Amino acid sequence: MARLARAEVFDPSEVAIVHVMARTVRRCFLLGFDPITSRNYDHRKDWIENKLRHLAASMGIDLLSYALMSNHFHLILRSRPDVVENWSDEE
Repeated sequence: MARLARAEVFDPSEVAIVHVMARTVRRCFLLGFDPITSRNYDHRKDWIENKLRHLAASMGIDLLSYALMSNHFHLILRSRPDVVENWSDEE
């Protein structure tokens, strides 16, 4: 069965809380220890965490919780249309 379009599921004028999950390309271990190459990429988790916080603040989204694993991540996000409606065009 096909999924509904997001525009039919979420009303952009209402606050919504969503769970987002994404995997790395080919499920490679890009965010932790890679057992194939024996290299550790844990430092990338800090980059992602900082970028998530920056983007959430500039997009009117609250980052409620997150988990960064070696080859995927989970985010719990809350949209904030009530905050965004008070922003100017420059913001």
